[in-house]
Amino acid sequence: MKIRLALLVSCCALAIVVVAVIFRSTDEEWRKYQQEYYDLAMGSASTEAARDAIAASGLEIRQDILSGFGEEKRIDRCRTCHMAVDDPNFVTGKEPLRTHPEIPEHNFNEYGCTICHDGDGRGLTTFYAHGDDEFWNEPLLESPYIESSCARCHPEPYLPETPHLSKGRALFEKYNCNGCHAIRNLSRGKLGPDLTNVGARWKIEYLEESIRDPRANSVLSVMPYFNMPEEDKTALVVFLKSRRGRTLVEDPITLRTKSNAFKKANPVEVPLTIAEGRKLVKDNNCVACHKLGDADGKLAPDLTHLGNFRNEEYIAAHLADPRAHTTGSNMPNFWFSPSAMRAIGLYLEEQEGLKVPVTPKEQYTALCVRCHGPNGDGNGLIADNLLPKPRDFTNQLFFNWLEDSRAHDAIKNGVPGTAMPPFGRVLTEEQINGLFAYVRGQYVGGPRPEREPRTLPEKNSTVFSAESVERGRATFQQRCFGCHGRRGDGKGPNAPDLLPRPRDLTSNPFMSQVADSRLWESITYGVPGTGMPPWDSLSEEQKGDLINFVRDASKTGPAAVDGGKQQ
Repeated sequence: MKIRLALLVSCCALAIVVVAVIFRSTDEEWRKYQQEYYDLAMGSASTEAARDAIAASGLEIRQDILSGFGEEKRIDRCRTCHMAVDDPNFVTGKEPLRTHPEIPEHNFNEYGCTICHDGDGRGLTTFYAHGDDEFWNEPLLESPYIESSCARCHPEPYLPETPHLSKGRALFEKYNCNGCHAIRNLSRGKLGPDLTNVGARWKIEYLEESIRDPRANSVLSVMPYFNMPEEDKTALVVFLKSRRGRTLVEDPITLRTKSNAFKKANPVEVPLTIAEGRKLVKDNNCVACHKLGDADGKLAPDLTHLGNFRNEEYIAAHLADPRAHTTGSNMPNFWFSPSAMRAIGLYLEEQEGLKVPVTPKEQYTALCVRCHGPNGDGNGLIADNLLPKPRDFTNQLFFNWLEDSRAHDAIKNGVPGTAMPPFGRVLTEEQINGLFAYVRGQYVGGPRPEREPRTLPEKNSTVFSAESVERGRATFQQRCFGCHGRRGDGKGPNAPDLLPRPRDLTSNPFMSQVADSRLWESITYGVPGTGMPPWDSLSEEQKGDLINFVRDASKTGPAAVDGGKQQ
């Protein structure tokens, strides 16, 4: 009896499922669109034969099986709903029953739809067919982003019908994206991610977000915040979406031949003249980031009076390897010949004539605001694009602890390894003292406690050796890794939550001018106003080993500094 009852219940459940499936199949979205199309077509049919043909048509899934597009088989069922794409009677119809604009030599039976529009060709509902599923990486492309698909078959020069694509390609050069990013056979950048296949990997929304807020998907990104108009951003996204590896008209052999030729090419040598340097600065649109005269990209340091602070040799060396001077620099290594770098150096060396204002307040506005901000909080116009970030003068704990001599030296000689230039080349000793007094009174404020007397060793008493470095490395991984990172580059897992950010201890320019005594003090007593705690629990030997590890990581060696001055 129980078996019969169970069998009856199972049969009833199966019957319910079958009825539900049948009901759902008769109520599917595409059936409604097809029936609507036939009803409208019947009303507009002008002959009896046409009406008979429509009456004989049934509701069915229409499927195009396509090949020859870099895939073994592409399935498009788009015309299951879009019945009127090739019917001239539906020019004024509403989607999905609307005539597709005519594109010569683009037959639907041969090309299908998703090769241009993206979306999921196998989908039979609007949600799935248009790729609205968050896990589908190729959602339907709307105008103007659909222009990106034309580049699959029509590489440069792009078609006149794709103005956004052409503009985006030009903007890729204008904003110097090519300096940081590589695209096969197009650009050689090494600082940022390779964009050869970026259009196939990411959706439109992700590309837009990455340009609008580079830190949205990677808090440690060094990509600058570009202040570009919305129309430029849209065009650039169209171009990036077109980057899907190789085009459909390039065979692997041709592509490899082009790639080999591109890799073997050498940058052009130029005459060593100021005029040539001026031309290179203009042609490479340096003002996309920098300020030079009245033009200002609002992303990078002011070059208007660079010659007051740097000479041609320094500028050329900085162009050759920006991170050799400023470890955290996000300036790309441009594809310049040695003569081109020297020519730019000659031109920028001529950019002098800085007239120093009279009062400390005016001096701060002219020399410091761009980085440190009008409120002295380190949030100047270009601060987010500098690493390390400019100091926050409102940090009372730090600046009331900092010795005046160090602040004076930073203003006078600059801070190696950072964007801070040597203002001692344009300011007198009296002006430097007056400027720091203004900063202290205007932004730091608060009572300044007396510094407690500290006995610090002038030099590390622990002998520098491979064994000491390894012991220091072990201690570093246990105590320091969370903030300074495994390599000591200031990019530990806790770093994004700390301001100021942890120091990059691998920076050779910076560490070369830091004395052992200063490192010892920071380890033992910590650094007020920062995330650096006191590690006074460490033994003398452990501190010495840590210093030796840092010296090894920064390639400053055991005798690279003496009393804080580079030898």
